[in-house]
Amino acid sequence: MNFFKTALISSLAIASSSIFAQALPDIGGVKIGALLATQKPLMEKVNADYKFSEIKTREGKVVGIQGIAENKNNSVNDHMIALQDDSGKIWFLGRAQKYPEGGYIPKATFISALKQKYGTPSDITPDEQSMLWAYDRNYALTAHKASIGMCPHGAGGNVTTPRTDLSRLKGDSINLAVPAGFEPNCGIQLNAKLNRHYASDMIVGSAIQIVDHKVRYDVLEKKSNEEEAARKKALDAMKDNKPKL
Repeated sequence: MNFFKTALISSLAIASSSIFAQALPDIGGVKIGALLATQKPLMEKVNADYKFSEIKTREGKVVGIQGIAENKNNSVNDHMIALQDDSGKIWFLGRAQKYPEGGYIPKATFISALKQKYGTPSDITPDEQSMLWAYDRNYALTAHKASIGMCPHGAGGNVTTPRTDLSRLKGDSINLAVPAGFEPNCGIQLNAKLNRHYASDMIVGSAIQIVDHKVRYDVLEKKSNEEEAARKKALDAMKDNKPKL
C-alpha cells in the first residue's frame, strides 16, 4: 500500500512539474529560462532568413544573441533577441516584426491567436493593441485584479540604461526595449504590442517581449547587498582611525 502511495505521489509530482514547465511562455518555441545554447537551433527555425550575431558588452562579454532578417530593400522586418544570465539561461526574449503589404493580419485574428497561445491577458488597453500577461514569483499567470502593480505594462528602458548591469551593453542594431529595472513581486512579464494600419483594422507590425523579473531581481539584489556589506565593512575598518597631528 505504501508503495502505491509513494508511486502516486511521485506521479503527481512529475505531472505537476510538467504542467509547471509547460506553463512558461515562449516565442516561436524558444523558451524563457532555458539554456541559450539549447535554444539557438530553435531560433534558427523561427525564421530561416535570420542572420545571427552575438550580443556583447563593451568589454567583450557575450550576453546573448540576435537574429535579424531584412526585406529586399535591406530594411529589417524581423528581429529576435535572447539574453542570457551568467548561468547561460535566457532571462529576456523579444521579437519585433513588420509585415509586408499583402501579409497584414486582421486584428481580431491576431488577438485570438495571442489568447490561444498565452491565455487571457492580465491587462489590455482599450484599443486592444497593447497587452500584458503578468506571472507571479511562482510563475503562475495572474488575473487582472491580482496583477495590478505586480509587473510593468511595458519593458521600458533601453540597452544603455545605467540602472542595471546592461548599461555596458553595446547597442548596435538593438531596437527592442530591454528592461531598465526589475520588480520584486513580478515573476515573468510578457508584453504584446500591435501596430494597426492607419486606415483599417489590419495589423502591420508587432512586438512581443518576455522578461524573467524574478531571476534578474534576485541576482541584482544579492549583488547590491554584497556591495553594501563590503562598503560597510570598509567603513567599520576605519572607525578607529585617528589623525596624525
